Amino acid sequence: MHDLKAERAPMSQLISVILPTHNRAATLGRAITSVLGQSYSNLELIIVDDRSSDHTPSVLREFSGENRVRVVSSLRRGAAAARNHGVSISRGTYLAFQDSDDEWVPDKLERAMRVFRDATAETAVVYGDMIQILPDGGRVEFKAPEVEQGRLIHDATKDFQVLKIGIQAAIIRRECFEAAGGFDEALPRYIDMELFARLALRYRFIHLQEPLALYYMGPGISKNRAALVAARRYLLSKYIERLRTSPRHLAWQYLHLAEALDKNDEKVRSIGWVMRSWGAAPRDIGTRRFIYALAGRWSRARNPSGSGMAMNHQQSMSQ
Repeated sequence: MHDLKAERAPMSQLISVILPTHNRAATLGRAITSVLGQSYSNLELIIVDDRSSDHTPSVLREFSGENRVRVVSSLRRGAAAARNHGVSISRGTYLAFQDSDDEWVPDKLERAMRVFRDATAETAVVYGDMIQILPDGGRVEFKAPEVEQGRLIHDATKDFQVLKIGIQAAIIRRECFEAAGGFDEALPRYIDMELFARLALRYRFIHLQEPLALYYMGPGISKNRAALVAARRYLLSKYIERLRTSPRHLAWQYLHLAEALDKNDEKVRSIGWVMRSWGAAPRDIGTRRFIYALAGRWSRARNPSGSGMAMNHQQSMSQ
């Protein structure tokens, strides 16, 4: 049990900021500057260079005179491993994670620490919303979901309740991060989401309903369809026992895997998982959704260039 009368976190607590990077020289300076320019100044910034081959070293030299910055090298094992390595050599009571192409609002850390100051020890995460910066410069507000302690799947979204919380817009209590086991290095995608999923099963989250970070849209792992399939398979396997306690939650995860396979042009395998979703919870999936999803995939499997049931499939998955 957590001590609900734990000492309040003073505004002088050290925050460790972990920033992994790989070949992001063009945007790295912007990300670093937004961290060092925080109104809450008691921080250390640990930059984990994941074997960059561009001019990242020259960008990092621009900050060599900043005593709050440490630069370490990683063995090119991916973002999860780089973040875990950064945490392992950090000293802060609280943890924050920055991406090498994004920005924080100037008082992100200060706002979050004000909340932690008055929160109990069972509060693991304080998080906010983000502003999504589109390739054409347009801005879209990216609202984060509300999180219920102890819940895995949200009935309205039919997916993990913590999906769409940005790691850039969150602060995590270190002892909770370590108790949860850190980032899962086996995941090729959904790395942040899966950490939040484990934390939410045990701890409280507090949502600051205001933007704390600017998220720049661009090329990256999010467009890797094979990684999407692998991640959905892994999540299904990792949480299968808990999902089996709710047939509809299990069925929805089957459908998400089917959708990932469909996007990766694995139409026949996708059909198999649609059928498994129906078998797991026929009442919750519904006859109409099942027929549309199955027919759409079957049509594309027979005619990959056609779009026959594409609209129906998209509608069925969003219902």
